Amino acid sequence: MYISAETQTYCVLGNPIKHSLSPPLHTFMFEYYGINAIYVAFEVADIVSAISGIRGLNVRGANITLPFKEKAAELVDELDGDAAFLKSVNTIKNENGKLIGYNTDFLGFMDVFDEYAKFCSKDDNIVILGAGGVAISVVYALYKLGVDRVFVLNRNPLRAERLAERFKGKIDVVTGSLDDKGIISEANVIINCTPVGLDGEDMPIDISWVNEPIVMDVIYFDTPLIKAARDIGLTCVNGLDMFINQAFYAFKIWTGIEFDRETGKKLIEDLLE
Repeated sequence: MYISAETQTYCVLGNPIKHSLSPPLHTFMFEYYGINAIYVAFEVADIVSAISGIRGLNVRGANITLPFKEKAAELVDELDGDAAFLKSVNTIKNENGKLIGYNTDFLGFMDVFDEYAKFCSKDDNIVILGAGGVAISVVYALYKLGVDRVFVLNRNPLRAERLAERFKGKIDVVTGSLDDKGIISEANVIINCTPVGLDGEDMPIDISWVNEPIVMDVIYFDTPLIKAARDIGLTCVNGLDMFINQAFYAFKIWTGIEFDRETGKKLIEDLLE
């Protein structure tokens, strides 16, 4: 690709950011579809200045990752309906200096869970580990899919209770802590929405408490939790498909193009080898 003064810039903002695979994915897709654009990663110390820089530098679009999704929702000019409810933004579109915030995390998870829902029943116990921004998006996705009840376990139970309050009247959220063996042992589906495992070493729960559920993780490589669950014969799903799906919706927001997800997944799988 020849980079010129007319090349559009897109980016991802986060801290840390060196692990991100968004730059190769989106840059590949821009080139694949003949769009004169690049996508870069910025490790951000000051998110207020960074968001302002999107306007100042005419960056056409951005993704927001940890730990800035909730702050970004406060800094954009407008929120779409889903992002307004979630108070969390992972995608920004710059429309002539007006920054519009979206959340594609929940859409990415909806597509993944819809695929595995055939293995579940209405009465299954769905347990979510964590109560941060990603967990909120996952609960919202499950609500949109018609799930009636979820369990949310967090290191700080008060944060889980605040999440439950946000969904009052929409979906029944039962809260607890990550050492709640009773809830974990009764789970049919476990979804890890904590960053535990990102370092490739730790696990959020004691795997010996798990009794034959589907184990899912939002991290897009095989975490220690996924590896341990697979070793005892459980159905496991890492976060790669969710990552591809949320990128698919972000790319569509920016360009109107629905990129080929299988091509994107193959690219990331090759990079992870």
